[in-house]
Amino acid sequence: MTRGALLSLAVALAAGCGSSKHAAACSLKASIGLQGATGSLLGGFRVANTGVRACRLGGFPRLELFRSDGKRVALTVHRGDPAFPSSRPVTVLRAGRSATAWIRWGSYCGSLWNRPFTFRLTLTTGQRVSARTNGAGKCQETGGAPRPGPGRAQVSLSGFH
Repeated sequence: MTRGALLSLAVALAAGCGSSKHAAACSLKASIGLQGATGSLLGGFRVANTGVRACRLGGFPRLELFRSDGKRVALTVHRGDPAFPSSRPVTVLRAGRSATAWIRWGSYCGSLWNRPFTFRLTLTTGQRVSARTNGAGKCQETGGAPRPGPGRAQVSLSGFH
């Protein structure tokens, strides 16, 4: 490649041509909604692009979960679940739009059911977004004493849709 071609390529990349025109870190507002029944929670982690440029969400996010006392919940995360709505994946979120990563927390129950949890997703771009619950659906297990809880969780997660 000639010096002139390299200079043209560098100028094009600096101007955003030939490179991703979607910001790696952008203005995302997160919220989470979960509903419970028979010891499970189902819902979604919603992100809204509050900026003026498109945001890259990338592929499958990484999930972390924290109890109200700040302790991390040990997670086993499964990709996808038959209970999730099916729709087209969203990897780039235009300004003013939103997308949801679906979550199913199976066998959920514990003494902290009425306290908030913080769900934190790390996008494939490296950007982190967090949302805190307002509590969750009451556990409806039959019999037994309340369990301390939750220190471990089995969670199914989708990419953004």
